[in-house]
Amino acid sequence: MNLETYNTAHDAAVWRELSHFGRFVFSGKEAAALLHHLTTNDIRALKDGSTCDTALITSKARVLDLLTVSRIGNELHVVTSPNRREAFIPHCERFIVYRQDVHISDVTSATSMVGLFGPQWQATLATMMGAPEIELKEGTTQEIKVDGVPALALLTRRLPGGGCLLWSASRGLTERFAARTELPRVDDATYNVLRVESAIPAAGLELTEDINPWEAGFDYAISLHKGCYNGQEVVARLNTYKKVKQHLFRLKIEKPFPLGERPLLTQNGKTAGIATSSAISPKLGPLALAYIRGDYETPGEQLEMATQEGLQRVTIDAGYKMQDAG
Repeated sequence: MNLETYNTAHDAAVWRELSHFGRFVFSGKEAAALLHHLTTNDIRALKDGSTCDTALITSKARVLDLLTVSRIGNELHVVTSPNRREAFIPHCERFIVYRQDVHISDVTSATSMVGLFGPQWQATLATMMGAPEIELKEGTTQEIKVDGVPALALLTRRLPGGGCLLWSASRGLTERFAARTELPRVDDATYNVLRVESAIPAAGLELTEDINPWEAGFDYAISLHKGCYNGQEVVARLNTYKKVKQHLFRLKIEKPFPLGERPLLTQNGKTAGIATSSAISPKLGPLALAYIRGDYETPGEQLEMATQEGLQRVTIDAGYKMQDAG
């Protein structure tokens, strides 16, 4: 982990190369209807220049991925997690009926994307645009130029502390960022620390088909008024009858565990949850993300975590249930 970059992420602004994230363009008269049917947010309500995060789920309301969707003219631009790119089009095509007017293009290799985040990200972006200031509001997409390179700025909650995704048809976008030596580039290890601090779930770690969108804290990405869609009945029932059994929390732990390990959390011999990823924060010490069952969701609650190296005493961190962290 790079300590200087970490501190800059907390104090100013940093960027991360995100061109490995999947990028797709949906077109056709029924493109919005298809995405509306497959995800939890109100895609049909998106107007030109608007954006939203939305959960891609199964018919049983299990999470496949978190998407960022923007309407640009008659097209919908979709961002997926890197390890969900290959499965995305095959999954969508299963729901396209005969002669439905929907076209999906994978433009990942032909485009580039950067994530800009930190408390000063808007001021940094304004400088790169040559503008006195810029104010991007949640739910909006703006066509801009970054050091002369055209790009779409998409507001999202999928970056630590909030920020924007910059999607460009030019591969030169990352070169413009790399040329600004005063703006640190975040490496994977540093980003993971920032992600865990901010309780941001990652596909394959916190986001799996064992989890529903309420458990992952995607309240902001769920519309309860959009009507019928794939998994809608389960999503609504979980909320109406208070059937959500666990939530994503941040934990204070003794030491991190290897990537891919999912240690069991217990209290007095009873299962309390499962940990999903960990990191060592320079400010907060060793941390983990974990799904905690309802009976144990009290901040400050003491649990035991069984890692491959032995038992650890861990504490649920106050205020870091996902819906409180967003």
